[in-house]
Amino acid sequence: MTLLSGLQKRLRMNLDTQLVLLLLASGLLISALGRPTAELERDVYRFVFTFDVTQSMNVSDAALNGTPVTRLDFARAAVRQTLEQLPCGSQLGLAIFTGHRSFLLFSPVEVCDNYTVISTMLDKVDWRMAWAARSEVAKGLYSSLSVASLLGQETRAIFLTDGHEAPPVHAEFRPRFSGALGEISGALIGIGGSIPVPIPRLNNEGKVVGNWTAREVLQVDTYSLGRGANVEAEPMVGVDMADVAGRIAAGTEHLSSLREVYLQQLARETRLAYFRPDTPQQLGNWLTQPNFVNHTPADTDLRWLPGTLAALSVLLACVTVPAFRATRPARRGVTSVNNR
Repeated sequence: MTLLSGLQKRLRMNLDTQLVLLLLASGLLISALGRPTAELERDVYRFVFTFDVTQSMNVSDAALNGTPVTRLDFARAAVRQTLEQLPCGSQLGLAIFTGHRSFLLFSPVEVCDNYTVISTMLDKVDWRMAWAARSEVAKGLYSSLSVASLLGQETRAIFLTDGHEAPPVHAEFRPRFSGALGEISGALIGIGGSIPVPIPRLNNEGKVVGNWTAREVLQVDTYSLGRGANVEAEPMVGVDMADVAGRIAAGTEHLSSLREVYLQQLARETRLAYFRPDTPQQLGNWLTQPNFVNHTPADTDLRWLPGTLAALSVLLACVTVPAFRATRPARRGVTSVNNR
């Protein structure tokens, strides 16, 4: 009787332990479903991506997995890849550039809680959003830096463009940046191929209906064309208007390529970094380097902690009782092999 009572007591204690473990696991799972968070200092990122949506970005000289795509499609894919690589607590906003200024679509929001919203907005970024048939890239870049400065110094301004100015800029009368150098950090991202190719004309459905011709595009800067007055094409002070007709005839502004040297110059003048990704993954890898990190308190998802403890509790509960079942006395009518 003493042996049997001891075994029953041990088994009863074991069942009580199992019940406690299962109740503990249930409580931990309920806690995990409540998505517990804590504000911890983490390495996070805060970006505003500005897309050039002017017509030269419709040139299909980029590639995704070996398939030709437009520069704008490549830029969207690169930002989407970056979104996938950003850790929770990071923030991402979107803007577009056309004409001579940038327009903020939405301020940076947390990437995990707002993943669907950000992804949907990325799909909506389109050349149809352009409100002017000009592409004054330098002014658009300066405008994007001005927008980012209103969002805090921790915001990184990322400007994605092919650098094609339309109309062309005069070398001596380029727009100058009037903001505080270094106030906002970020990068110019060069998109497009190195070989000049025609710029497609698209209808409202997005179908190519031809290419822009040399006669339809300004081939020289507006300063070289002179000032409208009683005397046609009156020369502007300080501007050499010699052989304008020849320069127009030899112009190639109806063709487009990545203006990399120009973008590198703009990057130096605004103290921004410059990068030209060959694949969307490269942009995400490059932007998640330490240069763009913010060390800041951020809500950290702690669901993994109660979830892991709940799994361990269930595991312990499952292995506890079988271990004692092996020590139960043999049932009546069954003779032990050792006692035969």
